Amino acid sequence: MKGIIPIKERLKEIVKIAYNLLCNEIAGGGIHIHNEASLQMHLGVILKQVGSLYEFTETDRFSIELETWQEIDGTLKSKNGRARCDIYLKMENDEAKYEVAIELKYFKRSENEAVTDNRFSILLDLENLEQYQANNPGLLCYEIVYTDNVNYTKADNRSKIKITPTISGNDVPYVGRIIKLRKTYDSVWVSYDNKDNNNGHHFLIIDLNN
Repeated sequence: MKGIIPIKERLKEIVKIAYNLLCNEIAGGGIHIHNEASLQMHLGVILKQVGSLYEFTETDRFSIELETWQEIDGTLKSKNGRARCDIYLKMENDEAKYEVAIELKYFKRSENEAVTDNRFSILLDLENLEQYQANNPGLLCYEIVYTDNVNYTKADNRSKIKITPTISGNDVPYVGRIIKLRKTYDSVWVSYDNKDNNNGHHFLIIDLNN
């Protein structure tokens, strides 16, 4: 007889479904993103709605928190060892408990946009996420990025930081700072056309759990 979906797998499905809904709602014009805070809010609402549907038993409890503090070893982004995670999910019952950490980035298209700096900030997030996992084995971690600037999807543009289909763990130097990620990650952009925006809508989710 088949059992119900384990909590860990449910959380993976919740993130995947919520992410796909977010992409389609933004690309379709159902929701409008003005800054990173609104991206966080909209994704949080979707996660809450989807997560509640995965409470299958009487003891299942799904919860979501925004801007939660994480104690980690010092990183380039969080030198004092305190990091603020954008979205933190929990699901537990009488038998198991699992958690998810999600970091977000939104890059708005503008004439004076610092593509290199923004791309480096993705790597800063990945370094923090690796620290979250180091301190909490079993924690599921994701980086989610949205932009309406097609330049972020092009590895061969003028940016010194190349967000290619694979982000390696090699040393990445930038302005006197070096990040060395522990692992290599898939980083494939998904793009949606938009009649009112020649640059379209572009989304990236980096799964640190493979």
